[in-house]
Amino acid sequence: MNMEKTKKRSEAYAWKERIANDWLLLFTLGVAVVFAIIQPAFLQVTNLMNILSNACIVGVMGLGLTCIFATGELDFSAGSQVSLASCLMAVILSKEGFNSYFLALIITLGIFVLIGLYNAFLHVKIGIPAFIATLGTSYLIKGIAKSLTNSQNLNNLSTWPESFTFMGQGYLFGMIPMPMVVLILVGAAVLFYTEYTRAGKFLYAVGSNPKACDYIGIDGKVQKLKGFVITAVLCGLAGVMEGSQMNASSPILGETLFVPALTTVFLGAAYGKIGVFNVPGTLVGAVLYALINQGLLMITSEVWIKYFMQGGMLLLALVMVIIIRKKGN
Repeated sequence: MNMEKTKKRSEAYAWKERIANDWLLLFTLGVAVVFAIIQPAFLQVTNLMNILSNACIVGVMGLGLTCIFATGELDFSAGSQVSLASCLMAVILSKEGFNSYFLALIITLGIFVLIGLYNAFLHVKIGIPAFIATLGTSYLIKGIAKSLTNSQNLNNLSTWPESFTFMGQGYLFGMIPMPMVVLILVGAAVLFYTEYTRAGKFLYAVGSNPKACDYIGIDGKVQKLKGFVITAVLCGLAGVMEGSQMNASSPILGETLFVPALTTVFLGAAYGKIGVFNVPGTLVGAVLYALINQGLLMITSEVWIKYFMQGGMLLLALVMVIIIRKKGN
């Protein structure tokens, strides 16, 4: 009898643990059902594709922030980086005789490697707290973006090649939206790196216990440098996708994406690896955020509700992560 009771208790505990780990995914499905009941058009294929496309840009940005959060730091210049990437692509491709989209992409992402190294230099070498260092960098980047575009939006320039919109509006094999392809490839790469390689796991090791890492030979400074570079490159890629999707460029385009990206990362810490910033959680959080945003647009025109939900989701995610970590400790 005791054995049977123990078995039942263990099974009940396993179910509770599974529900606790997967509640974010269940909640996402539940929200989709609610919106579908309120507005049946919500489940139309075109609408679902729009939701996924919007989730992809925030998701790529969130994957970058996941890597820097894993080290215990924050990159406050992420939003400005997204803006700069769209501006760089637009300006480079507007030059006469320059019509190679791939080369422009390589140049842009190469510049963002330097931005990541610059942020790492300020924090790791100089010793400025990451919050303050990246906040200062965000203003520098914003200034560069505005100087490149003369503080104006660039829209559908005739000098841009047709491939300019491919990454944001194109389809693979005529069926799969390119933003989804990019998100899947980037997500798979970051997941493999952080979960299945020693170098990737070092990011989390530094974020959880930097002093212990010093004792066992893990260079925390190198790991944080990697985190800043990965974040900058992925934010740059998100900016390229955003500009391609909008067929436009703006020096303030990415600033509105910073809070959504933060929200997805913190929501993701309540999925799968509870209390830990992780790739699957960030992806689910991105879909949930895009789903709620699109659903609200379809059932109401009140802008204040959108901001109310954004702030509420971010605060809820922060509170949950703090509570979960306290219980874990």
